[in-house]
Amino acid sequence: MVDECIVLVRDNAALAKLCGISVLERLLRTLQRCGIKRVTILSSTPELLADYASRRPWPRAELEITIRKSEHVMAEEIVGAWPDRARSLLVVRADTIFDTRLLRLLVDQKSNAALVDLAVTQEIAPLVVSAPNASRGKFCGAALLERDWCAAQSGVFEKAVLNGLERGDIVALDVADQSLYDVALRRKLRPFWFFAPSKSNTAAAEQLLLNATQKGALDIPALFHGPIEKFLISKLCRTAITPNQLTIFCNIIAWGATILFATGHLATGILVALIVGVLDGLDGRLARVKIETTKRGKLEHWFDAIFEWSWWTALAYYFQTSGRLAGAFNYWLLLLAAEAIDGIAKGVVYFRTGKTIDELNTFERMVRLIGGRRNVYVWILAIGVLLHAPEKAFIVMAWLEAATAVVHLPHAAWIFFQKRK
Repeated sequence: MVDECIVLVRDNAALAKLCGISVLERLLRTLQRCGIKRVTILSSTPELLADYASRRPWPRAELEITIRKSEHVMAEEIVGAWPDRARSLLVVRADTIFDTRLLRLLVDQKSNAALVDLAVTQEIAPLVVSAPNASRGKFCGAALLERDWCAAQSGVFEKAVLNGLERGDIVALDVADQSLYDVALRRKLRPFWFFAPSKSNTAAAEQLLLNATQKGALDIPALFHGPIEKFLISKLCRTAITPNQLTIFCNIIAWGATILFATGHLATGILVALIVGVLDGLDGRLARVKIETTKRGKLEHWFDAIFEWSWWTALAYYFQTSGRLAGAFNYWLLLLAAEAIDGIAKGVVYFRTGKTIDELNTFERMVRLIGGRRNVYVWILAIGVLLHAPEKAFIVMAWLEAATAVVHLPHAAWIFFQKRK
């Protein structure tokens, strides 16, 4: 896999900010997540970019950056900046925003290849008007090239790539041919790319980036949370607040709900739990929109599970000790057992298919909407509190999780045995 890249800065458009970070910074962070280790930036005004070589923010701390002067982005300049150790490398326009999947596709190629888009969507069309046209689609501004090929070229680099596409020297990787399914988001999303927008198109570009942070396979409460999260992230991304800080803040608030439940302050506890339902989605969305994702971020799900079970335990404790529900811990055990069985079923599906059970078909997506999970439980409890019957809502929670496990088990068993065959 290629781990070297040359980034071409043609004007100051690469320094324009989108959702809190510059287009160039976004590209550099994306490159690191695609396995690129060393980047050479070619610019006619390298002094404007000196900060990118001297400063190494943690989202791209592993990226080694060199800046060199380049007047006209000629093919000869690309060859002159070519690292001695590299047979092939990635060459990318600095003023372009890429879906990570597209750059990963390029770096995995074994020969000359370039990204093109033969079927530009209406959504990005205003943002790619200036993209050069080739017979196989608009050139997206990124190519994986071999040194020998580049050494044989002359003149303006972009024109050399377009000629290579016409001759067939460079394989055209059409964005329109790529899979719509995004594993990280658990939904279909066409891989996107676009150039740094003009002021009139900045809002549309930011909306595109914000929309690309929403995960799929949602429950009913999450459908309501989504627009709220999107609005909050559109503001938070312009601040210095980090995803980890949001995670810590959310957990502090969540443990406050545990105390409220245990002490019988159910209405206030439910209100806090509803707020946590929104807060819990902010850290991941902020990390995705600012390209600050890390492997450690997955630990957040474990923290969620801990405070979630502290809620159900606190409720069982209050219902039992207050006498409002005799045998409250029996229902707590039912909830625990059913969730464990359901977790096994979900795990089997994920490890056999690479997808969550909620993504498999329309029926499972419908189950996800109303099936047993934290957001749904909180809404059930809220209704129970409004009807002055929170203990009955707790019983409904336990049996709903049991029903969800019963529904999931046959599908998981079928996938397990089918895959074995």
